[in-house]
Amino acid sequence: MTGLAERLTGKRPLVLDGGLGTMLIARGLGPGEPPESWNVNRPDDVASIHRAYVEAGSEAVHTNSFGATAARLGPRGLAGRASELAAASVGLARSSGARFVLGDVGPTGEYLPPVGRGDPAAWRRDFLALGRALAGAGVDAFHVETMSDLREALVALEALREAAPSVPVLVSMTFEKKPRGFFTVMGDGLAPALSKLARAGAAAVGANCSVTSEDMLALASQARAAVQAPIVLQPNAGAPRLEDGRLRYDQAPERFAEDMVEVRALGVEALGGCCGTDPRFIAALRRGLE
Repeated sequence: MTGLAERLTGKRPLVLDGGLGTMLIARGLGPGEPPESWNVNRPDDVASIHRAYVEAGSEAVHTNSFGATAARLGPRGLAGRASELAAASVGLARSSGARFVLGDVGPTGEYLPPVGRGDPAAWRRDFLALGRALAGAGVDAFHVETMSDLREALVALEALREAAPSVPVLVSMTFEKKPRGFFTVMGDGLAPALSKLARAGAAAVGANCSVTSEDMLALASQARAAVQAPIVLQPNAGAPRLEDGRLRYDQAPERFAEDMVEVRALGVEALGGCCGTDPRFIAALRRGLE
């Protein structure tokens, strides 16, 4: 079977899944409740979400391990179970029948001084532990997502490549559209960030979260001009609004799909959704691409 890295260079785009948090919240995930805890407390719910995405047309699904690090789980008293929860997430994703399972790796939530108290050495330990747990359970690739600091993204990339040298690593930053272009909240520009990640060995680079599918069109054009590496893009389901204490997204799946078909026409290799998207969005995207 073709590996993930080879699949990204194929003629057909790789269709990813959509928002996992969106689906978990719809099933009752409470505010502040670690999504990763559902891998052992409510595994059937997690598995059924993965299956719903595969049935909608996802060729690759992400594990429920975005925050499976000691940094994120520690405040909930689950730091010692991070590797257990990460490993459990792989089996649940694999049970969906997806062709590829991507080990999801999110930021630690700790910024470097003077903004926060982040420590690159601690970052590295967390990413090494998560990478080893995910690789040991059999992921096809890692996907580092929603990174707002290029320095943390590079630490994660290096640590994951050390944890499992044969497992490809995709890296997505999260950018905001500014008058001068696309930047992370830490000031990392789109083209320099993606270029550095590609040179550091990422199998694919790109963006997720923060931007809408409409803005992703402009971002995709700039990303394609910046790097020769495969590109992965996962926008939100439109702009969020706060309602009853929760973020709501109002974009129609068909409009999302229309924009993403145009994104594909720019040469983007992997497409999916982020916050607010669900299997309806992936089904519409699959129809549009076909």
